[in-house]
Amino acid sequence: MTTAETLNDLRKRILAGYPVLLLRTYEESRWEGELAELALELERGLVVWSLTSGAQPTISSESDNSRDVIEFLSQVEVAYPDEHLFLLKDAHLTFANPATVRKIRDLIPRLRQQAKTLLLMAPVDDLPVELFKDVTVVDLPIPGPDEIRGELQRIIAEPNAVVLEPSPREEDRLVQAVLGLTLAEARNAFLKVLQANEEVTDEIFVQLVAEKRHMVQGSNLLEFFDLEEGIDDIGGLDGLKEWILQRANAFTSDAASRGISNPKGVLLAGVQGCGKSLSAKAIARILGFPLVRMDLGALMESTRGASEQNLRDVLKLMEMISPSVLWLEEIDKAFAGVMDENSEDPTLARLLGRFLTWLQEHTAPVFVVATANNVSSLPPEILRRGRFDELFFVDLPNYHERQSIFSIHLSKRGWKPEKFDLDTLSTTTEGYSGSEIEQIVNSAVIESFAQGRVPTMDDLNEARERTVPLSVTMEDEIFHLREWARTRCRPATQDFRVMQVMEEEERRGEVPSPDQKEHPKWIELAEYGQLPAAIIEYIRLHDHVVWPQLLEDLSPYVETQGDFGMVVRADPKAVIWLRMSRELTDIFCEYLEGKRIYLHPVELSRFPEVTRPHLPAIPELPDQRVDKPVWLPTELRLLPPAKGTGRMGHVA
Repeated sequence: MTTAETLNDLRKRILAGYPVLLLRTYEESRWEGELAELALELERGLVVWSLTSGAQPTISSESDNSRDVIEFLSQVEVAYPDEHLFLLKDAHLTFANPATVRKIRDLIPRLRQQAKTLLLMAPVDDLPVELFKDVTVVDLPIPGPDEIRGELQRIIAEPNAVVLEPSPREEDRLVQAVLGLTLAEARNAFLKVLQANEEVTDEIFVQLVAEKRHMVQGSNLLEFFDLEEGIDDIGGLDGLKEWILQRANAFTSDAASRGISNPKGVLLAGVQGCGKSLSAKAIARILGFPLVRMDLGALMESTRGASEQNLRDVLKLMEMISPSVLWLEEIDKAFAGVMDENSEDPTLARLLGRFLTWLQEHTAPVFVVATANNVSSLPPEILRRGRFDELFFVDLPNYHERQSIFSIHLSKRGWKPEKFDLDTLSTTTEGYSGSEIEQIVNSAVIESFAQGRVPTMDDLNEARERTVPLSVTMEDEIFHLREWARTRCRPATQDFRVMQVMEEEERRGEVPSPDQKEHPKWIELAEYGQLPAAIIEYIRLHDHVVWPQLLEDLSPYVETQGDFGMVVRADPKAVIWLRMSRELTDIFCEYLEGKRIYLHPVELSRFPEVTRPHLPAIPELPDQRVDKPVWLPTELRLLPPAKGTGRMGHVA
């Protein structure tokens, strides 16, 4: 659940009279602030207790501010009025004392009668068995994209913090790079990486993603990889590259607002040494997600149920650090036993079934990259459509790809490719894999270095002659692999003849006239019924948006007038805007609650007199609730207020 959804769930539980809730979170400070706003909205007092500070605020200036939890719980029952919330920090540290557990159980009936709720906050749910049926555990989520985006925008707005002005697409990628971190961790990561950078570079995303490394430390099932290889490190495979670049856009907030679901993953099958593992690393860098390889063999344990639990733990962790790329190397070897009728492994079959169910049904942005060499041992369930978005076949490189691979590996070792006859090298290495070409270059460079001279074409040719390619030693296997893939997989390499035709068509294509006027993006979205996305684009285009102009501009595409409006949830007589349709009101409430857009108080003069609601206007929300209907003039922006949203972040 999102932060807004969780607060709404807590609101319902408190109003329903739940006596005790265990709130599990590492973000104590952030959620204390959210609970304070919730208490204000519900018109309930909030008392916060900790082992170091006791109760805050205290009952009275003369009272003894006890740091003893049992004494505090006694005060909860008799010293405070009804309809109060009591937040007890580090609750798990108090459960070691049986008297504390007993006191909570004794207190529960009184809490129900007095409309009080005890909120036990802890990073873990080490709940004593005696409280299992009396205490409801609520997981408080880490910040989602909207909260992270708000924090990033606050950092950018701070004087002398950073000097970046990211585009909307860059902002999306920056947010995605730190999702899975707490708000404090995300802020630290942004300040560390973005300072002294005047533009958003690929290296910034690499450094931000690396901040998630600590999240998988200690796991012997997962291995974190730094994003070192990129798309330019792959020679060829243009079909796969193009497909991945298109899917990268599907992870943006713009895509989500248009109803586009997250891509699930890709299966790369093909000849050994032709770039499948390198492609997994490049895919992670293109997406800007952390790359984590799962050791499928290490999942297996002899204890009954342990293997399945290992898989559940791994998948849960991947969802926690998402968006992420989960790399399954040589999946054919890991699940080969499922296909063996003579020695079928029931544990392996259960693991496969559980993994495939998760692969098809999970909604977290975890992109799976699986590689396979021996496709004949792949269980047919893996190949069924709906498991992976696409199956690609990675073949031996063609002439042009071999040229590119030679150029890449020579450049990596500091040698200019143009000093070598790449045409001859490519022609004479037909049937060689990418890893074999890399070994040829490596051998030539090492031998020439040992002799104290620069490498030559002779060195490369001699290294080639000493290398027997896989296409010779495994000729039959490669033939059968190609035949299998011909009707089952999409080729990772585009047909060169097709590419030539496409380039020719592009040269003959009509160039749009410079006099042709393009509609703003928000209009195109609105015309096609993508109203939520259109509203975001409209606010992004105009930055400072007042209600009358927005509604007037949207009116050709949607019904804007109606009997609905919005008020501040914590101060329901403070009106934001009136006379809107139900559809628009729901969209604005969702976006404001989710912190996709923000309200900013503005001067009354921004509103033409004929458009103003017939209510007294106030310049800002007062500290106390207003006792009669008033109007708070506001504008809509994508940037949060410098002092935070406060009560204006929650509307109804």
